[in-house]
Amino acid sequence: MGGVASVTEAVGTAEAASASAEAVADPAGSAAEAAAPPAPVRPPRLYALDLIRFIAAAVVVLRHWVAIGGVYLGNHWAYAWGIAQPRHIAPFPLVAVATYGDLGVQLFFLISGFVICMSSWGRTLGQFGASRVSRLYPAYWFSVVASVVVLFALPRLGVHRWPGAFHDVLMNLTMTQSFYGVHDVDPVYWTLAAEMRFYLLFAIVVAFGVTYRRVMYFCWLWVFAAMFTQVTGNGTLNQILQPAYAPYFVAGVAFFLMWRFGPTMLLWALVGVSFLIAQSQTSPDPASFPEIGWAYPRWPMLVCLVLFFALMALVALHKLDWVSWKPLATLGALTYPLYLLHQDVGFTMIAYLHRRLSFWPTLGVAAVCILALCYLVQRFVEPTVQRLLKNGVRNSLDAMRRADAQAQPGGRTRRPLAIPHQTAAPTAAELSENAPG
Repeated sequence: MGGVASVTEAVGTAEAASASAEAVADPAGSAAEAAAPPAPVRPPRLYALDLIRFIAAAVVVLRHWVAIGGVYLGNHWAYAWGIAQPRHIAPFPLVAVATYGDLGVQLFFLISGFVICMSSWGRTLGQFGASRVSRLYPAYWFSVVASVVVLFALPRLGVHRWPGAFHDVLMNLTMTQSFYGVHDVDPVYWTLAAEMRFYLLFAIVVAFGVTYRRVMYFCWLWVFAAMFTQVTGNGTLNQILQPAYAPYFVAGVAFFLMWRFGPTMLLWALVGVSFLIAQSQTSPDPASFPEIGWAYPRWPMLVCLVLFFALMALVALHKLDWVSWKPLATLGALTYPLYLLHQDVGFTMIAYLHRRLSFWPTLGVAAVCILALCYLVQRFVEPTVQRLLKNGVRNSLDAMRRADAQAQPGGRTRRPLAIPHQTAAPTAAELSENAPG
C-alpha cells in the first residue's frame, strides 16, 4: 500500500472466521502453559475489523488515484490523468486528504498482527503455513497475470516501453521477487514482502506452540531487537526485523491478546511503546513524491496514528462487538483484491475513461469497475484456488507424516520431534516410575 502488503493480509479478517477465540483461564499460570493449546474453533466474525480493513484499502486507493495519479513502471512515470499532478484537476481539499492515504499501510499492519495471532492459535506450523499460502496466493496470482495482460494489451500508460522481462514476471509469481532484487510487476507488492517477514518471524512461535507467554516474549524481544538494529545500523538485521514496521505488527498482536484474554498493564505498555516508536518514525516525505506537488505537514499523520490505535483498542476491548451488519463481511473480502488491483489495472481504467469523462465521473466509474472486478475475484477465483491449495498442502503434509512414521534403516523408528504443543503429558504411571527413590 502506499505502495503496500498485507496486507494485505497484509492480511485479513477473512481468516478470523477460522481462528481460535475460546476463553482460556489464567494463561500466565504454569498449568495453562503446560497444557496443549486448544484446537482451532470458529469464533464470532469481527465485522468491525472488516470495515476497518476496507477503510485502510480505500484510503490507499485514494492516495494513488487522487494525490499521486501515476505509477513508476520500470524506468518512467506513467500518469493516469495525463498530467503529473492531479491537484490541477481535482479539488484541493480532496487531494490534501488523499495525500495521507499511505498511512493505510500502517493500519493494515496493525490489523495483520491482530489477525495472524488469532488465526495461528491452536495450529501446527504446517497448518499455519497452509493457511497463509491459501489466503495470499490465489488473488495475488490473478493480480500478476491481470496486470501484465492489461498493461500490454491496453498500453494507454505507455507500458510498451516497460523493460520488465518475462523471467521477471515469472519470478513475481513467487511473491519473493524483492528478496532477489527483481522489480515488482505492480509497485504495491512491496508490502507483501513486509508481511512475509512478519509471518516467518511469527512462525517461530507457532513451531513451539502459540501460548500467551510465548507470544508476549516474542513481542518484547522483537521490540528490543528492532531497537538494537537501529543502533547498530546492521543492514541484514534491518531487513529481517524491519524496525520501521515492527511496532505496528507488535501492537496488533498485543491488541489480539487483549481481545482474547483481557487488558493488562503489560499489554498496554507494549501498545504504548509500539505507538511511541511508530510516531517517532512517521514523517512526510514530499521529496519522494514530487508529483504530489505540495509540502504537506506532519501533524495530520500523528492524528491518523492516534485514530488507528484507538480503533484497534476499541476492537480489542469489545467496544465494537455491536457492529454486526453482514454486508461488511463482503467489504472485508474485497480488501485484498482491491489493494492488489487498484494501481496498474485501476490506472489503466482511469487513463481510458478520462479521455471522454471529467474528473468526478471518471473517478466514480473507475471505482465501481474495480470493485466489481474485486468481487468477481473473491467470489470465483479465490475459493476455487484456495481449495486446491489447501488440499494440496494437506496431502503433502500427510505424506511427510507417513514417511516419518515408517521404520528407519536398522529397524529403528524415528523419534518424533518433541515440540511442546505436539507432546502428550506424561501419564500417572510414567510419573511414578520416574519418581526419585
